Amino acid sequence: MLKTCSDITLILGLAVLGVLPAHAQSLTGNVGSANISAGERSVEVRAGFGDNGDAGARIHYEHAFSGSYQLRVIGSFSQPDSADWDFTGLTFENRFQWAEEADDSSGFNGGLRLAYTFADGKGPDEAHVRLTLTDKFADHWEWRANLIGEIETGNGSEGGVNIESRAQLTRELDIAALNASEWRLGAELFSEFGNSRDIPGFEQQAHQIGPVLKISWDNGVHLQTGARFGLTEGSDDSMFKLFVGREF
Repeated sequence: MLKTCSDITLILGLAVLGVLPAHAQSLTGNVGSANISAGERSVEVRAGFGDNGDAGARIHYEHAFSGSYQLRVIGSFSQPDSADWDFTGLTFENRFQWAEEADDSSGFNGGLRLAYTFADGKGPDEAHVRLTLTDKFADHWEWRANLIGEIETGNGSEGGVNIESRAQLTRELDIAALNASEWRLGAELFSEFGNSRDIPGFEQQAHQIGPVLKISWDNGVHLQTGARFGLTEGSDDSMFKLFVGREF
């Protein structure tokens, strides 16, 4: 695995946070980690709600076959404008870790995700590529950055690449409550820049920002909640998310 000095990774992380504003029209999107632990398994349920009445949900199962490869299977559901819930697609995501932070906190965690979504119904399938970077620094801080490219495939697909970025900065809190082993509080930014064939102006892009709270327990249970608020005309005004999962 590749390693580099923590000063460089800190500068890299701050640069990504600064130049890649982030949004998420995805109600169940996360700023993913690059970390993979061999043999680890987990399940997770996600739900998200938009101010326009839309809701989304995902069910995850993942298994790390080695310290550098993990498979995730995702079932996605949507409830547009308070209508009935519908199954929208099945995703197979291959996660690879190509850089690992050292025990002395030097270096960073780097990963790559390759995913394919089989859409339910007449819509096109989707293929995704995601670069993930993660680094803990200054004892209690962690930054994450994701850069995502997505293309549609099959019937009804459009050309070009849909480009997104996500970034998150959190700090561990000194809180002893609910018997939790760790509390983290911070902020995240999600951006959808548009299709590479015709990138719209900044105000027509979708950019959101908001707080995020993470709680984990020694038994592997973890919880994440947050809200994001629109920064541009092309983004939703607000959304709320809640993720609950457990590692084995």
